[in-house]
Amino acid sequence: MTTERLTRQEIGWLLAQEARGAARALREGMVQIQKPELRDSLAPVETSLDALDDAIELLSTLQSSAAKGRRGRFDVAAMICKLAPDARIGLEPGAGTEVVGEEAELERMLHVLVRRGGGGLDTSSREVQVRRIGDWVRVSVELGPDEGPVNEVEQRWLARMATRHGGRVELEGSTQSLVLPADGASDQREMAALRKELEQAQQLGEAYARELAQVLTFGADTRPPSVIPAPPGEAMVERFDLLLALARSVAPVLRRTVEGQRADAAAVAAALGDGNELVQSIQRRVSQSHELLGELERVARCPEPDTESDLVLEELVSEVIEAAGARAARHGVRLTRGASATVRVRTLRRVLALGLRAIVDQAIAATPRDAVVTITARRSPLGAELEVVDGGPTVVGSSHADLVQSRLEPQALGRPGGVGLLVAHTAAARLGGVLELGDAGEHGFRVTLRLPA
Repeated sequence: MTTERLTRQEIGWLLAQEARGAARALREGMVQIQKPELRDSLAPVETSLDALDDAIELLSTLQSSAAKGRRGRFDVAAMICKLAPDARIGLEPGAGTEVVGEEAELERMLHVLVRRGGGGLDTSSREVQVRRIGDWVRVSVELGPDEGPVNEVEQRWLARMATRHGGRVELEGSTQSLVLPADGASDQREMAALRKELEQAQQLGEAYARELAQVLTFGADTRPPSVIPAPPGEAMVERFDLLLALARSVAPVLRRTVEGQRADAAAVAAALGDGNELVQSIQRRVSQSHELLGELERVARCPEPDTESDLVLEELVSEVIEAAGARAARHGVRLTRGASATVRVRTLRRVLALGLRAIVDQAIAATPRDAVVTITARRSPLGAELEVVDGGPTVVGSSHADLVQSRLEPQALGRPGGVGLLVAHTAAARLGGVLELGDAGEHGFRVTLRLPA
């Protein structure tokens, strides 16, 4: 191993790695700014980039073709004693300072690190600290005087080599540290990850086992619906009032944010064109934010106290279908009415409309394109009910309450996020009714708002 500064081969390897990163960034930048009408004119540039990639790959192969030292498990502290026998070396007895790697490469990295402490080849004035911290072995030195470009190249080479070995280089004040994974640390992390995956698989298996037991108990073709309980007495009114107050506070703030997002999206579209993938991604996120804003503003506009009135549920269903038609069209979803008889109820019309629209909105978001959301009004033994069946994935019964109360991420169950089910549940409770979730068999997922007689 050489005891001089970086060799031509080592500098060549460093430049090859940096050239590879620059070429990759250039290619990604071309993809971002590329327009369909410019695709043919940019073909020569892509050909040049391909040639550059081939040249860099060949250069990397040549740089790595030199004979390497043996690979194995080596004690970093012992290497430091060998490289700098006159230096003051601080060790923690029994800490375990072994790492796995190529002997020649490890020695070279440690040599460059120790040499950066200053003093040239004289190591008698240097102090090196070797410590084991958790799963890492840390070698630290106090930096010597800055030597300009030479120091900068060594710093970049050392950082690249540390990354190649799964470690890193840290600089804190005048102390520079080379941090490498300790021997056995990766095995321990892999074992911990495997144990975590096993625990998750066991929990998932237990959940499916419980659900299967319920299915077998209630019949092979149906799953028992889950009635989400409502708060008792005056708590229903207080909870609904709290929802209105929260929506009235958050909606104006969110509107300013959405308007800013729209302005940013328009500026990006003007610069890159509407067909750009980045522009389309930003526009999708703006649309999602706008839909959430619409839900909160509908809640904020709901009057409280509302007055009871007589209404026909089929007419309310028609109004909601018309109001949600634009949103359904954006998602490529069709809204239909199920077979219904004329059902008259006396209730809080605006609160009921708010709850039904919230259910329909989350059903639209859950349903794939070209599928159907069906809304049905019917009588029930205890009064009346509004049922919404979407084409989205079903949810195991044990998770229904957590889904409605937002105690888990809906996306983890394949359902859309948002406040739809929470708003519907709160509105149902304000009306003295309940929200019921269940499996609609081949048709998808069912949410039912039950009203008292």
